[in-house]
Amino acid sequence: MLHFHQGMVLLIGADAVGLYRDRRAVEDPLANGLVGYEPIPEALRCEFEEPDGYVVEQVSGFIGLRSGAAMFIRPDGVALYASSLDALHNRDCQWVIPFPPLNS
Repeated sequence: MLHFHQGMVLLIGADAVGLYRDRRAVEDPLANGLVGYEPIPEALRCEFEEPDGYVVEQVSGFIGLRSGAAMFIRPDGVALYASSLDALHNRDCQWVIPFPPLNS
């Protein structure tokens, strides 16, 4: 679980990523605070390992996953790429979870 941008929380799981409005929304059974949810393609999934789970690197808006995939926090949302190099060059984006409008 990563906390960032206006109190939002990014939850990275074994097979999906969820973006929530805040920490409380993560445990809301009605998912009222869910901003967006995307599955991780099977080829980019990885195993959980202590102590950092699925994340091997987090620098500024870059999140490196254990599988070699990378997530990048862009101005328009959170994007998943197959590799760090793809994220660096903004190519072959797998998906983007868009940020909500600032006034919502």
